[in-house]
Amino acid sequence: MTRSSPHWYVLALRSQASSTLHAFEVAPGLCVSANHHSQQGLRRKCVSVTTKVLSCAIACMLCYSTCSSQTADSTVVDKSEPSSSTKILLGVTGSIILTAVLMHYDQDIYDNLQHWRETNAAVREVSPVITNMGDGKFSLGLFGGFAGYGLLAKDKKSLEVGKIGLESFLVSGITIQLLKHLCGRERPSDATRPGGFWHGPFAFFDKAKGGRRGLAAFDSFPSGHTTTAFAAATTLSDFYTAPWVSYTTYSLASLVAVSRVIERTHWISDCFIGALIGHYETRLVEKLNYGSTNISLTPMADDRQYGILLCVKF
Repeated sequence: MTRSSPHWYVLALRSQASSTLHAFEVAPGLCVSANHHSQQGLRRKCVSVTTKVLSCAIACMLCYSTCSSQTADSTVVDKSEPSSSTKILLGVTGSIILTAVLMHYDQDIYDNLQHWRETNAAVREVSPVITNMGDGKFSLGLFGGFAGYGLLAKDKKSLEVGKIGLESFLVSGITIQLLKHLCGRERPSDATRPGGFWHGPFAFFDKAKGGRRGLAAFDSFPSGHTTTAFAAATTLSDFYTAPWVSYTTYSLASLVAVSRVIERTHWISDCFIGALIGHYETRLVEKLNYGSTNISLTPMADDRQYGILLCVKF
């Protein structure tokens, strides 16, 4: 093998994983035979692919967070920059394309990460710890702590961090649960086909579809843990603008996303959409609180329930 191509590289791994000994033609005059590689070579390639996935996810979020911080801190407006509507259009288009690509390779990425997990004891030990950082209890404790400290110490900034963090957690959580029940995608652990089957709206409540299957067969898309992690990262990096805060928070959020695939609970496309929802819904909450709008959000809780109070000024 004398050339490097990500496309046939994935196909070669799939061939090895299924122990199928035949060649894949991927370009004119270029064929790859599965029996040319030893098991040891396959493991090295799986680790390499996994490392690249991890690195790309983290690098993308770090670059974005750095650019966001620089934009927020800049007082000079470049008139040659695209308008906000153009940026939104480009962002939406790019997100749709990238989501489609990730969905196409969901099974391949999942298989490679699972192989890495099975052959690396450290990954099996660290991944469950990282994935718990996306649990709702973690965010409630984190931002509840900020709010409590702000009240006790009369620290207005800490109080605002807690307020925005809790609001974004609740708003994004509602969105996630709605999308989960509308899409009805199977988790990797309950998948009946590569990439998981999409059962459609509220399939879990349909006895003909649900049967004895648990909720995990219908609530993969999008990833709630990833949404929660990126909502928290956005909140912290927006209030504490030092570069190391963005680097740290978005790195941890990206690791949470990858850990969800390693733990067999999500596909990588679930995590990508979850990251977008967590980030942009936090920005929406910030705009509703601090922007020039007649709508405001206020978290509320008592002994029996918790939620958000939506106020509209007329």
